[in-house]
Amino acid sequence: MDFVADNTDALCEAFQNSIDEITLDWVRRVREDAHMRSDDRLTTTQIVDHVPQMLEELCTLLSQDDVPDFATARAASQHGYTRSLEGYSLIDLLRELELLRDCVFNFVAEIETAHNVSRRKTFRALKTVNQYFGEDTIFVVEYFMKNRAE
Repeated sequence: MDFVADNTDALCEAFQNSIDEITLDWVRRVREDAHMRSDDRLTTTQIVDHVPQMLEELCTLLSQDDVPDFATARAASQHGYTRSLEGYSLIDLLRELELLRDCVFNFVAEIETAHNVSRRKTFRALKTVNQYFGEDTIFVVEYFMKNRAE
């Protein structure tokens, strides 16, 4: 695959083509995390849940030329909702999200290095990734707190 140094589409294409790889890396990290307890009884399919849709959604946000529209992002909140129904602890869900954020950050950094993507495009992508996961973290904490109060 040829990458153009200042082309966000190239980064998005690489990301899109690597969703399964990123997801599997994340599943491996979740399974290996000594602090995670909520996933012990889940199958791989249950762990994966909405993660591919989250990555698809993130890819869409990365491809937007203007300021990404996070108001339309829904897969991440669905993942949090499903986890709450599965009896996940808030701490484990937040740990999952941080592991996924780290997988995505690592992927973007590898693409920048391996394919000479401009630092400006990489920074913009990482800022979008960070905001996506930040918004989801806020949603998850609000959701868990609201349900605990009820």
